Amino acid sequence: MFALRLTTTMTRRFRRDIAYALRHRFLPSLLMLTMVWPVALGYAQFQGPAPTKADSPNPENKGLMERAPAEVLPGNPIVLHPGDSINVSVYGVPDYKLGARIAGDGNVDLPLIGSTHVAGLTVEQAQQLVAKKLIDGQMILNPDVLISVTDSTVDIIGVMGEVNTPKAIPAFAPMSLFDALSSAGGLKADASHSISILRKGVSEPLLVVLNSNPANAVDQNIPLYPGDRVIVPRTGVVYVVGAVMHSGAYPITPDTPLTLIQAVTLAGNVGFQAAASDTRIIRSTGATRHEIHVNLSRVMKGKASDPILQNDDIIMVPTHAMKAAIKGGGIGIALGLVYAIPFL
Repeated sequence: MFALRLTTTMTRRFRRDIAYALRHRFLPSLLMLTMVWPVALGYAQFQGPAPTKADSPNPENKGLMERAPAEVLPGNPIVLHPGDSINVSVYGVPDYKLGARIAGDGNVDLPLIGSTHVAGLTVEQAQQLVAKKLIDGQMILNPDVLISVTDSTVDIIGVMGEVNTPKAIPAFAPMSLFDALSSAGGLKADASHSISILRKGVSEPLLVVLNSNPANAVDQNIPLYPGDRVIVPRTGVVYVVGAVMHSGAYPITPDTPLTLIQAVTLAGNVGFQAAASDTRIIRSTGATRHEIHVNLSRVMKGKASDPILQNDDIIMVPTHAMKAAIKGGGIGIALGLVYAIPFL
């Protein structure tokens, strides 16, 4: 009986000691931490030196993309090819008007002059040849011949990549870049605004960076010529996952590098439960993946450089087990213990 009373007395004292510690020591510190943490975290984002590329995981990243020149080389005159459909007419002679297709051997059958080889000639040269044959055959005196190409398998402007309707646009005269993109249905939502143009006779692709500033529209709307190929790539993205407010994929602006802090900010910042000091950047190089350890806490305090991200980087912000437990109900459990223990 005495032993039972002693045990009960010791248990009650132990419970009072725990309740006192929770009320006067642990709980105030915990509440203070939860109030100060978000403020300190937001303040730290704007502290410290500017990011440097030399200390980033990818110092070779140039970041900015070169603008295309506003003036480009003119295209070659339109040349007729086998398979082209043409319209041939003579001004002032209503009966001499027809449509024809150039055969595989390069010849086309025309009234009054028969089979005529036009493949390999420019439109102007073909007009002069037909006029000469009409004059030599004394069919029409001083004919004014007009040849126009209505369809071609060669003289096209190809628009491919992240457009709504990739297509080959028949082009028998220069066409503006904006008209070509509009003909292809416009850009997709995930299309990059850095557009490459492949042109015959030009060793390197022309690069045009589109932006929303109307003042730059004239420079960006460069002329395209038959044979040009317009390539619209998919915009680069980085993935932010783990203990952030909004996990997801975030695009990389083509003419501005994206840093770690910027990506985390786009994701709504890290949560209370984040183990920011153990942040990882998972980067793919070919078929190989490797992890780059980054102390996000030091970066946000300005004590470490802000790494520049690359396309398809994965930012993993792990969860701190104790903070996660507190966020998931630990505070409620602690408060419950404070008030429940004295009555046990």
